[in-house]
Amino acid sequence: MRDTSSPSAEISADAGTGYPRRSDLRYSFVAKIEVTNSSGKQIVAVTSNLSRYGCHVPTTTPFLPGTSVKLRIKRDRTTFESEGKVVYALSGSGMGIHFGNVPVGERVVLKEWLVQVSAAELEQRLRQSREANPSTPQKIIVLSALIVVLVATLALTLLWFGLP
Repeated sequence: MRDTSSPSAEISADAGTGYPRRSDLRYSFVAKIEVTNSSGKQIVAVTSNLSRYGCHVPTTTPFLPGTSVKLRIKRDRTTFESEGKVVYALSGSGMGIHFGNVPVGERVVLKEWLVQVSAAELEQRLRQSREANPSTPQKIIVLSALIVVLVATLALTLLWFGLP
């Protein structure tokens, strides 16, 4: 049965890079992962990133693209389990796995992890922005004051001409 709740698992490589085009935002995510193919061969590694639809598994011996797998990701005391399919393999670098047939309870775990890592990433970007340009809060205050002045001027103009 085909998973129609996510973008297609058919992912083509970007010209010149060999890396696949992304169907969704990926977040840096480090967690233990166990990937097992149908013959029982298992790869134990650590994820490097995660999205709603899949993850990247760094390994020097990736499964071939198209390989159906079962996977288990463990982070802290939480575990995510799903079926999946290898959508790309980069020799000596790793493989991309597209999640498939994800049970409802496992989707909740995945969403919680994505909320956590996206919030952490946003916080980090804001911190870096403030460090790179410490006058940003002053610019916001000045812009806010200008908006207040413009709105007040518009209101006075409308009152002057007797418009509601």
